[in-house]
Amino acid sequence: MKYRIIKVCLILLGLSLAQYSIADSLDRQRDDFLRAEKALQTGDKKTFKRLKQKLITYPLYGYLDYWALKRHLSQAKPDEVREFFQLYNDQPIATRLRINWLFMLAKRGDWENYLAFYWPQSSITLQCNEIRARLELGQDRDTALNDALKLWLVGHSQPDACDPVFKQLSASSRLTSAHIWERVRLAFANQKSSLAAYLAKQLSAEDREWVTRWYHAHRRPTAAMSSPWASEDTPLVREILVHAIQRLARHKPGQAYMHWQTLRTSHRFSVSQNAKILHDIALTAALGNKPDAKRWLEEVPESAADRDLRQWRVRNALMRQDAADVKRWTEKLPAEERKKPEWRYWHAWAQEQLGSKGDALTTYTRLSTERDYYGFLAADKLGRTYQMNDSRLKIGKKQLDALAGQPGVRRAQELYRVGKRTDARREWFYSTASMNKEQLRQAAVLAHRWGWHDRAIVTAAQARNWDDLALRFPLPHRESIFATASQYNLDPALIYGVIRQESAFMEDAHSAVGALGLMQLMPATGKQTARSLNIRYGGNRALLKSDQNIRLGSAYLNHLMTRYNGSPVLAAAAYNAGPHRVSRWLPTNRSLPAPLWMENIPFRETRHYVKQVLAYATIFDWRLSQPLTRLSQRLPDVHGRY
Repeated sequence: MKYRIIKVCLILLGLSLAQYSIADSLDRQRDDFLRAEKALQTGDKKTFKRLKQKLITYPLYGYLDYWALKRHLSQAKPDEVREFFQLYNDQPIATRLRINWLFMLAKRGDWENYLAFYWPQSSITLQCNEIRARLELGQDRDTALNDALKLWLVGHSQPDACDPVFKQLSASSRLTSAHIWERVRLAFANQKSSLAAYLAKQLSAEDREWVTRWYHAHRRPTAAMSSPWASEDTPLVREILVHAIQRLARHKPGQAYMHWQTLRTSHRFSVSQNAKILHDIALTAALGNKPDAKRWLEEVPESAADRDLRQWRVRNALMRQDAADVKRWTEKLPAEERKKPEWRYWHAWAQEQLGSKGDALTTYTRLSTERDYYGFLAADKLGRTYQMNDSRLKIGKKQLDALAGQPGVRRAQELYRVGKRTDARREWFYSTASMNKEQLRQAAVLAHRWGWHDRAIVTAAQARNWDDLALRFPLPHRESIFATASQYNLDPALIYGVIRQESAFMEDAHSAVGALGLMQLMPATGKQTARSLNIRYGGNRALLKSDQNIRLGSAYLNHLMTRYNGSPVLAAAAYNAGPHRVSRWLPTNRSLPAPLWMENIPFRETRHYVKQVLAYATIFDWRLSQPLTRLSQRLPDVHGRY
């Protein structure tokens, strides 16, 4: 009777019994797969073996072999591991097991098998172990030492596994004092003064003294410049003094400039050294909005004007609202930079301020057809409707089915379905790495249909397909977002904008600094916000649950909106960089139009972040089919105090 009811329902839904059977079978296999994993973890070998036998046709069967072998890898024999590679060498699990196996062989000191199983690796530890294996076995010692020297000549410390290799390098004639000085210079350039001091132990007493002086100049640049040795005019003294000025310029550009004017009259610095110092002083002054920034930016020779300095010349002029300088500096940008939307917009702004309204109108009109921050700004200038330029990808069912049937894509889907997101992303990356643009477009649509939005967004970007807005700006968690927006009096489109920029809807996102979840909350912020709401925090794991993350992230966003009198600009900047930094960036004793203030945010990441969040909020307004809030309405003037 139950089977007949299912059959009738399937007919009404237009599905076949075969399709139902496949879906039902996969559901059972997924359950068995997870049960097998649990059995392995608890040491229930009998249950694991029984379930594993039932899963021979399941796409993730190899993962059971991988997990089982990894658990007893320390006792594994080379033939057992070799057999695994023969079976799964075209899968990501083989790459991962090879790394585990190489670490195990190095731990055992089994250098012969290490070389037999080694493939080129990105891990410096594994690279050093490979060189060590060659040295231990006496295989082409000269080449091995040359390879060791390449890994040694860097401006930072290398992993401990490199120590035995570097010890042999130091004992050889291959490592010279010139090499040691080269690494000392790299260490100081990389702000690793302790490494430089450590390296000096291998130098002569006289050379060690000079490294000590350099170390002193690194730590206390002003004091070093008045030391007796600093009066000497030798190449090494000039090099150390340049480093001291650069260090001082990082925090005190005014003092650095004053000392530099004195030093360059008594020392024969090269043209490039002078240009580099002026560049660093001017750029730091511009980033800190120092009064002398304009003058110092002018002083930098064009030969030393890199992209950062060129663009900060424009930004400094914008901060001063000097339209003539904005026009002059944008026109001096190289053609490739000048055609970017931001510089086209600000050149038009300068033209408008200077009375060339026709030329400005032409540029605004062209920009207003584009779907981005500057396009929306230009449309607001003209009072025009935003152009969303939505163009949906049309991929046939046959193409999607063929793609979904590829082994790697099937594994990615199954891992996603059973909740193993990290493994799923590895399989997806592996499967899409060799795809052409058309295949990537198909893959993006397929991931979107699965509800795997973060992979759909990333894959569409790899295909350089920007115009399928349903795919690039999906609307998951809608109920939770709208309920939270109502609770905290927030614009749901703004919440969506933050999520899209923070995590691209990756629910288990982990940042390098420890931020978690959809809205990338730091655990300390999540805990503090939960306390202020008088709700149970639940630890870091709670931040990986979408509803909890949205609630706490939105509450924190609301706190920032309240702190900054409802300014999405400042709230977004503080969400990314922290309120303490935003406080330092606020204008002194005046107000600034928000677009001008945003252009002068010192952090490139935050500058980009704020623009993206606001532009995305506008696009999500459109996707939600709600009245569009004009970008200009989200850009109240920025004041000096909040």
